[in-house]
Amino acid sequence: MTTAHHAGVPAVVIHCAMHTYRDAKIDDWREFLGVTSRRHEHQAHYGVEVVAADHPVMREFPEPYATPMDELYVIEKVWPNTTVLAKSKSQVTDKWHPVVWTNRYGDARVFGTTYGHSRETFEDETYLAMLVRGMVWAAGQ
Repeated sequence: MTTAHHAGVPAVVIHCAMHTYRDAKIDDWREFLGVTSRRHEHQAHYGVEVVAADHPVMREFPEPYATPMDELYVIEKVWPNTTVLAKSKSQVTDKWHPVVWTNRYGDARVFGTTYGHSRETFEDETYLAMLVRGMVWAAGQ
């Protein structure tokens, strides 16, 4: 299922893509995504902290920034070729979780974000601008 990407087809993975095949016994999907997640926390307005402000995807990303109502995905593992660009803090455990990242999977560029649950998120100009920059980055532009 990830052969084309490993060969170089870029990808953008959003929100529930993280939980597709979450019960799979092999890790190729999770390695392709760049993170492993099997569950999420409640919906809330989560603060986002940029950790790679110099990356083109995070250019012009405002700080401080809080999401529209969305879910925080619990990230169990960040894969070795993943670069975390932003993180959010759990309101339950106080643990930080990656929420925006890039990944190299074989010859492919993969851009990912766990946010994207609600209509409000997809109406948010900051989120949409970040998605566009992520798509451009994944395409190698």
